[in-house]
Amino acid sequence: MADHIYEGAYTFTSGAAAAPIAEIIPVTLAAGKRPPEIREIGIFNVSGVAAELGIGRPAAIGITPGTLTTVQAADSFDTIAGNTTIAATWGTAPTAPSTFMRRFELAGYVGAPAVFQWLPGEFVLWSGAAINTIVLRQISAVAVTYDLYFKIAE
Repeated sequence: MADHIYEGAYTFTSGAAAAPIAEIIPVTLAAGKRPPEIREIGIFNVSGVAAELGIGRPAAIGITPGTLTTVQAADSFDTIAGNTTIAATWGTAPTAPSTFMRRFELAGYVGAPAVFQWLPGEFVLWSGAAINTIVLRQISAVAVTYDLYFKIAE
């Protein structure tokens, strides 16, 4: 079981097309590296435009991720650095999931929230899997600004 909690957040403005807005990327397992567990994902509507989104494993992972957010320790006394990153841009973006784990509508008003939580051991990312990342994808074709946060345990 993971015993270190990390968080990361950023603002993202989508184009007027269905596309990924985040990809959670686990570190390659090695000595001293822990498989991350997703504990919480929060999305808030900044622009007040309704949108449909989904969470799932992409059919193909992103290539050359950029605009990376590295998770930071929630406990200021935790001296172990987090290993999980969240990408917001890519050379080649991750594709849409064949099947979404969750699909949801984000209401069209400023501050409209969607928050998802998982219990310890419920949503583990394994770096040895063929598709080891999780993508948060805008399904609707509208331009929206989001505030996003991610809570990861390692």
